[in-house]
Amino acid sequence: MLLAVPQREDGGRTAYDRFDYQTAWGLSRLIELHEKGENYAIAFEFHDDVVSLNDSDTPSGVTFYQIKTLEAGSWSFAKITSRPSSKTGKKPSFAGKMFDNFVRFGVNVEKLAFVSNQPLPEVIAVHGEKHFSASEKKKLQKFISALAAESPDFNDIEHTGLFLFVYSHLNLPSYQRAIIGQIAEFVDSEIRPDIPMMPFALALNDQCRKRSKRLADISDFDQLKLSKFITRSDMLKWLSQARDQHQRRPEWASVVNDLKRPFAEKVKIERAWGEYEVMLRSRPNSATIAFTERVRSIVNPALEHAEDYASLIDTVCGAVGPIVRAWQPGADNHFVSAVILYELKR
Repeated sequence: MLLAVPQREDGGRTAYDRFDYQTAWGLSRLIELHEKGENYAIAFEFHDDVVSLNDSDTPSGVTFYQIKTLEAGSWSFAKITSRPSSKTGKKPSFAGKMFDNFVRFGVNVEKLAFVSNQPLPEVIAVHGEKHFSASEKKKLQKFISALAAESPDFNDIEHTGLFLFVYSHLNLPSYQRAIIGQIAEFVDSEIRPDIPMMPFALALNDQCRKRSKRLADISDFDQLKLSKFITRSDMLKWLSQARDQHQRRPEWASVVNDLKRPFAEKVKIERAWGEYEVMLRSRPNSATIAFTERVRSIVNPALEHAEDYASLIDTVCGAVGPIVRAWQPGADNHFVSAVILYELKR
């Protein structure tokens, strides 16, 4: 179904460390579905801003979410059905783009949702969700008439009930703090409260961004899920990895006895080990995540040919050193050695 229809647009990406509003809202919805125990599958910037399947394994329905923000004010049916002019004629309205998903996907569509940080008073003025059809009949008729004029396939009886407004709880000035707080509570409840939350939050953000890229050549639904969707099984795997990584935090005692270095040098490496661990906790950002991945990509393959810890350090120090000093300017060889040993044990 989703594979057979070409996408309308290919959205851009913002910085890894920063949650854009669409991604934050999609993650918030994803967490809500996970906590309800649903077998969800959510895509980002695939046919619409966020797309949700009613089942990850055997989907029979899809919901499209178009997400728009306003600095101030509110929405109205007139704004949602407004068609800006262009040199070639009138552009589609927001409602027209939403209905186009029904034209393209037909009976598989369960809902066409408009999401915003500001209300649509004709439908709802408090945070939550409500169908357009809950509006006063007179006001709703203006929406129906405008969309019917734009889209010949639109039929009030069959299609108005699909439209939904979601008044997001994420305020525009503070949405990043809000989603990070929600992720923190989620990690606390799903794993344990002492696990660092920021690396997990940034990794989630990155997974969403990766799925917002243009599709590669894909031939079946399983490949589509891997490329574009985050599923319940994905989230369970990432939570398990976060828990295991925290439980397997390396200890200096597991290294020191097998490290063939003079006593004074081992003491200096131990001190650097402690400094490095503190830095990892105080700098939970994209640069740190990318840095540790690069170090491991060098250290782990070299392990196959190393005789012991000392020979491993000697083998990879030349390659790892510049990477470490780019992340921590002024780092000496003891610090580089500590990084090599620490990341090897993770």
